[in-house]
Amino acid sequence: MQAMPPLLSVLTLAVVATAPAFAQTVTVTPTLNTRLTWTDNVDTDGEDPRQDWIAEVSPGVSVSRASGRFRGYLDASLRNLVHARETDQNETYLAFQGNGEFEAIEDAVFIAASGSISRNSTSSFGRRYSGDELSASEDNETRVWSIAPRYEFRFGDAGAGRLGYESRWLQGGSASIGDQHQKRWTLGLSDPGAFRLFGWGVDYVRTDNSYEEEQGRDVTQDVGRATLFVNIDPQFRVRAIGGYESNDYAVADGEEGAIWGMGFDWYPTERTNISVTGEDRIFGTGYDVQVRHRMARSVWNVSISRDITSSLDELAGGFVLDPVFQLFYQLTDPALPEAERVRIARSAYERAGGVGIRTNAYFVQRSARAGVTFTGARNTLSVSLNQTERQRLNTFSGFLLTDDFSEFDYIKTRSASVSLTHKLSGLATLNGALTRSRSEGQGDSNREIDRSIYTLGVTRKLGPDTTGGLSYRHQKAEGSDDYTENAVTATLGMRF
Repeated sequence: MQAMPPLLSVLTLAVVATAPAFAQTVTVTPTLNTRLTWTDNVDTDGEDPRQDWIAEVSPGVSVSRASGRFRGYLDASLRNLVHARETDQNETYLAFQGNGEFEAIEDAVFIAASGSISRNSTSSFGRRYSGDELSASEDNETRVWSIAPRYEFRFGDAGAGRLGYESRWLQGGSASIGDQHQKRWTLGLSDPGAFRLFGWGVDYVRTDNSYEEEQGRDVTQDVGRATLFVNIDPQFRVRAIGGYESNDYAVADGEEGAIWGMGFDWYPTERTNISVTGEDRIFGTGYDVQVRHRMARSVWNVSISRDITSSLDELAGGFVLDPVFQLFYQLTDPALPEAERVRIARSAYERAGGVGIRTNAYFVQRSARAGVTFTGARNTLSVSLNQTERQRLNTFSGFLLTDDFSEFDYIKTRSASVSLTHKLSGLATLNGALTRSRSEGQGDSNREIDRSIYTLGVTRKLGPDTTGGLSYRHQKAEGSDDYTENAVTATLGMRF
């Protein structure tokens, strides 16, 4: 499969091209972030701990637009990590994150685009946790791109329709992830209150996934549903679901079968939303439970689901919808650029076990996540719990797997995380976090690892556009591969 055109340049041009006509709404901010880290165990491959100093100087640029027909942001930086002793681990690479949408025809045609380049541990059983800033090996690089035009329209008093296409690319920096190209077509029509007591909806999704040569065979999924809405009252409605699906993820000749399910949506108050869906699917029982409750100084989220998914689906933005990610996002400083808020929240989310392994395989994922954030005058406390079970579907030959699923058919991860931010003054903030996690793999062999991560730091605004920080981190992994590290990091960030 050929590599896709550099969507990074497309996103950049999309933002900048709107500048002449709407210069007042486009913000272009050059940045310079520096970091100096001392660690007592820089070598994750050797048995003997090795101390080292790692200096990082990362110039970059942030571009955003928050009004008009184009809205979005992008953040790009050239990360340069230099080691004092382990010079063979020096790395220079482009880190990128962007997301935007262009309203081509008012209230009708929209074009969304997104992209990211990051380097994180690709295994649940690595010595360093996913999200570690020092996991900058080229083998850990993951690139995800997406472009998605869609047409939206309305009919009747409250009916809505949507026709969309999305093209996604996943590219890996090592043999553990082969290049993938996913094409997805979606069609949806609904009018939940068409006959007052009753309403209806239909939707269809077709997904075609192709792989780099010799990395895997092409696979396809088709899912169609029809929904009958029963509007008991304005705050409560019941859904009856029927449909049909087919895919060839687990069996080369394909599987197909009917979908039968029920669900309800309940809005007991303006601050509480509850949505529950259960279905009989070809892979067994699928379900999706979403609960959100907001109080004056707290937000509660619960998410429970079981469905077929992939690394590409998760990395291409699916994690943003996770309520646990939203909790970490709320902890970030609203004054920061959007890209920086998402980056910080995603790092904490990954540390808490949110984003899983990187793999070419499709898998059935069962997850249960809960979190709560308490906000006070000077303190913000967040607690999250996560359990995720992944079972590989691609048990047939034809996939070149060198990731965790090459060794295991089933991977389970549990984690608990507590984060606290305390405003020491109008300029300084104290941050602390504790994360405990356990990963288990079962298959041709069994493996498990327990991980503990403690962080404590302080950040302070040194000027209108300058922020400094000092932090301490302790991480420990025990099990099939032991690893312990203490690290102290000083940061200085400038915006021009």
